[in-house]
Amino acid sequence: MSAANEVRFVIQIHVHDVPGFKEAVERCVELSREEPGTLRYDWFLDEEAGTARLVESYESVDAVLAHARGPVFSEVGPLLLETCTFIAMDAFGDAGRLATGAQFWPSTYWGEPFSSLELREA
Repeated sequence: MSAANEVRFVIQIHVHDVPGFKEAVERCVELSREEPGTLRYDWFLDEEAGTARLVESYESVDAVLAHARGPVFSEVGPLLLETCTFIAMDAFGDAGRLATGAQFWPSTYWGEPFSSLELREA
């Protein structure tokens, strides 16, 4: 059972540079371990199919914002985007202010690669 304020995401990804992707993901995981409020941050990769999935959860919307303002986005994010394309994101829990307008976190911080990303609240 999840906490009342917990926010979870499942992100579908197309990978076009598997070695580079694996390297970037390793750094993302390393950095996310240090973030307060990150409850889960798991990557799953099907190398043969060139697909991946990120399953992440945070104790609150504020923890999601802290993640989005941290080094996973600023340091590793641009490198990660050279290796893959984010296809869709499902949000579970109350994503609140993240789900609408200019504050939708991937497009706010990374811009164009996320402008067509579909957020589906489940």
